[in-house]
Amino acid sequence: MLPVTALALPQLSVFARLTRGSMIETLRADHIRTARAYGLPPHAVVIVHALRGALLPVVTYLAPCAAALLTGSVVVETIFAIPGVGRYFVQGAINRDYTLVMGTVVLVAVFIIFFNLIVDLLYAVLDPRVHLD
Repeated sequence: MLPVTALALPQLSVFARLTRGSMIETLRADHIRTARAYGLPPHAVVIVHALRGALLPVVTYLAPCAAALLTGSVVVETIFAIPGVGRYFVQGAINRDYTLVMGTVVLVAVFIIFFNLIVDLLYAVLDPRVHLD
């Protein structure tokens, strides 16, 4: 329970602040006022119209968040003696196994690129102004 809390708590606070600030800004937008004027139910306005636009900054932060979780897991895995990629990275650095260190760095880089690709695809789903060509 403690390793999960150590990894998730800082990221959770950032997500909460991003979502709150973005929702406040989106709820003041003209298209939300128009949706309310058409008589849409308040929960439909907030969930369908406001939340969709407010999630863009949150989705933007997903890739750096994933990178932070991967790099932060190195410390957490080492401290809590959890077998994982981070622990192998530290053991490879201590034992001067450069092949293992380079392999883990490449693996983390591939994960970061993959997460950035997912974020770009989610942008096209959430924002109608973005089109995949």
